[in-house]
Amino acid sequence: MTLEKRQRVGRFAVSGKLLLFALASILLLAGCASNRPKRVIRIRVRSNRVEAQSPHNQFQPDVFAPAPSSTPTPTPAPTPEGPAAQPTPMATVPLPPAPTPTPVPIPYGPPERIVIPSIDVDTSITTVESQASQIGSQWFENWKTAAFAAGFHGSSALLGQPGNTVISGHNNIDGAVFQNLYQTQPGDVVQLYANGFRYDYIVEDRFIVRERGVPLEQRVQNASWIRTTVDERVTLVSCWPPTGNDFRVIVVAKPLSRLAGSSDASVTRTN
Repeated sequence: MTLEKRQRVGRFAVSGKLLLFALASILLLAGCASNRPKRVIRIRVRSNRVEAQSPHNQFQPDVFAPAPSSTPTPTPAPTPEGPAAQPTPMATVPLPPAPTPTPVPIPYGPPERIVIPSIDVDTSITTVESQASQIGSQWFENWKTAAFAAGFHGSSALLGQPGNTVISGHNNIDGAVFQNLYQTQPGDVVQLYANGFRYDYIVEDRFIVRERGVPLEQRVQNASWIRTTVDERVTLVSCWPPTGNDFRVIVVAKPLSRLAGSSDASVTRTN
């Protein structure tokens, strides 16, 4: 083989290697592109009340107004005035008064379900009772805690009536329905259901108190948060931290309609 042929064959071999390398690079990039996670775009649909109305009549009332005529309209000749005609009297029939709508009564009832969207709570509620216990010379109520549900203190206020509606739940055993109760913040929504109605509340306060290893006076003060109140409220109670129960987390929520500046109703029919 001559030198010129060997050089030509060498150039073809190098060109083939470069082509294979380019194809391999393209396939590698394509494989990387296919393995790249897809970006999720969240679309929020917002209600547009303006589009639900008539845009022409709302914003352009003069578009459909009749154009002024350039031809003068003849004016009829005035007729001689005569004695004014007296109106014929007509008997008036009084209309019956409009019926006053009767508001739908909101029944009082124990809560059946609790939903707290901010901490992913959605669980049923059962009624629990208390057992009297004596510490020193004083007697106290020890409330039981429901398993795999939240517990409504049977002697506390019913939904829709003034008073303190008390609901408790476990934080690390038996379903741990209130395991994230300590993560609530003022302004979070608490929804309670009963008798086909939904009662909306807004978290007003959340705090943690020590329950074990404290003087009796401190425990009595802690228990005052679940006593009867004059105003309408909901008090949620659970243990803390997630791996123990030496503390109590207490959440106080007020009806949505009772908040200053709120025009929303706190009770909604659900069926």
